[in-house]
Amino acid sequence: MERDTETGKLMNVLRRIARAATHAAWTRNAEAARFCVTQYNKVLARVTELEPAAATLFTALPETASPDVTRIAAHELAAYFDDEPVDDPPHVRVRFRGCGGRSWAGAVRVGSCR
Repeated sequence: MERDTETGKLMNVLRRIARAATHAAWTRNAEAARFCVTQYNKVLARVTELEPAAATLFTALPETASPDVTRIAAHELAAYFDDEPVDDPPHVRVRFRGCGGRSWAGAVRVGSCR
């Protein structure tokens, strides 16, 4: 149970790293970008201690990695631990008012607007 708690906390940190990397990219702050890379690499090191299988899938980032690469890496590592639903995605029903659109069972048929 303690391992699961730590993993959850690390995933929260990864999400924050991804947000900070996005901000670093927007502001073009090189120091913040380096900090995000350093933090990502520290979290990755701890994750690979907890889950050795992750070591073969994820690698540490170089200090010069762009903030966008850091953001992507953080999201991907967090996704490794996220439980994904096994159900089919929900069906979407759409109606186009005034265009004669019809919807049924998740599919959309759009008539022509005249």
